[in-house]
Amino acid sequence: MNIAEFLLPGMKYLKKYKYVLIFALLVALAAGFFAWRKAEKFEVSLALTISRYGTQSAQDYKYDNYYALKATDEFGGTVAGWLKTPEVTQAVYKRAGLELSSPTLSSLSRKFKAVKISPNLVEIRFSAKTQDEGQKMAQAAGQIIAEKANLLNASSWQGISFLVVAGEPVVVKNKMILWWNVLMGLIVGLVFGFFVQISNEYFRE
Repeated sequence: MNIAEFLLPGMKYLKKYKYVLIFALLVALAAGFFAWRKAEKFEVSLALTISRYGTQSAQDYKYDNYYALKATDEFGGTVAGWLKTPEVTQAVYKRAGLELSSPTLSSLSRKFKAVKISPNLVEIRFSAKTQDEGQKMAQAAGQIIAEKANLLNASSWQGISFLVVAGEPVVVKNKMILWWNVLMGLIVGLVFGFFVQISNEYFRE
């Protein structure tokens, strides 16, 4: 079997379904263009370190280190909870000088993903359209959380306070968003195109 005979069946099917392939490529290009224009292209990670200052005196037992760790762990959960509220998200955007496009309570509460890695370390992850926007939002988030902690400290009557220190944000370009959308657009275009063509062939018979 020569090369022409080997390629002939493939060329036959390619000719038969060429409009399906063209349609799928157009859908893939449209999905990629939409992702490039609309998607947030940068991923940002910000670490918040929580420390406790101020102690309570214990006459008989030295349990302060244990209770300090436990209190810091619980306060870390509070910090993570703050970052899930629309109030904090709105405050971060306002501090960063950015506009929210058509916000909803649901979208505001999902903007930041906060994970408590250890009792005194909370990581924030979120997306941004530009590197500069990511830097501004990270700085604003660190400031807002620190201010809320200071406000809570001022109302404490036990003399125990917490300090929240934001680290240096890590901003990474997310290249997978574009190619993932192109791939999904190609698959959807192929499935829909084959369905339409097979349906037309079936009803013609």
